[in-house]
Amino acid sequence: MVQYRTVDLEEVPIHYAEAPGPGPALVILHGITGSHTSFLPLMPTLAQGAHVYALDLRGHNLSGRTPGAYQIPDYGRDVAAFLQRVVGGPAIVVGHSLGGMIAVWAAVHEPDWVQGLFLEDPPLYITQPPRFQQTPFYGFFVFLRDALRQHHANGGTLDDLVAFTGQFPVNEKQTMLEALGPEAVRLRASELQRMDPDTLDPAIDGVIWGGQEPDDLLARVRCPTDLLAAEVEYGGAMTPEDVQRCITAMPHCIHKVFERTGHGIHEERPQGYVHALQQFMAALPAQAMRP
Repeated sequence: MVQYRTVDLEEVPIHYAEAPGPGPALVILHGITGSHTSFLPLMPTLAQGAHVYALDLRGHNLSGRTPGAYQIPDYGRDVAAFLQRVVGGPAIVVGHSLGGMIAVWAAVHEPDWVQGLFLEDPPLYITQPPRFQQTPFYGFFVFLRDALRQHHANGGTLDDLVAFTGQFPVNEKQTMLEALGPEAVRLRASELQRMDPDTLDPAIDGVIWGGQEPDDLLARVRCPTDLLAAEVEYGGAMTPEDVQRCITAMPHCIHKVFERTGHGIHEERPQGYVHALQQFMAALPAQAMRP
């Protein structure tokens, strides 16, 4: 059964969902503009072999806001504190997109608390200028940030945001409402209603890494790592060259490319995603699987 809790860390209250189960601790970090909710459908299955925690990152959904403090080290300190105060021992850290970048930071700066990394299409390299400005993510982030600020300034309601979100294009032919239906649109709008638009500033300004170089961090990761990559043609955040660069930099990294799949692998290919994660957990050395 999934339980919902909030822990007051030193800098910010963090909301999370928890599904107790046998096996290692599994801490899941979502992507920018998202929340723990996209992982809820996977948690019962994952909890059959792990004690699962899915966090709302600072500035997102039901966690607290910290305007001006939304770089990778800021998020990373939250994860480190969560591991120490809530989990109470080392964990496998799972990260989608922004969450994958945070997971890498945590593995480098708190190596005794991270048993393994499971990274889902992390934008390790495209977030650096001037490359980011040349991607579709940049234009969307600027549009979304400005729209949300105007929405809040006008006292906009959730219903207003539902109508707005439903018209987001998800491909060349369909809006989000047409592709996903009203329930998914309302959930997405609820996440955006509660999100601090300032969380998008560091990505837009090209400072999300907080002055650190991704290759330098990757080279310092010492725990087993599994990288799942999507395809750029379908909305993924890593080119084949990026994937090669990442696995070359990381000393203990395996990888898999999900063909014909976009950035949200866990949503588009949930069975394949869960299977890959379960295989990764099963392959970890016994000493890394202590609870």
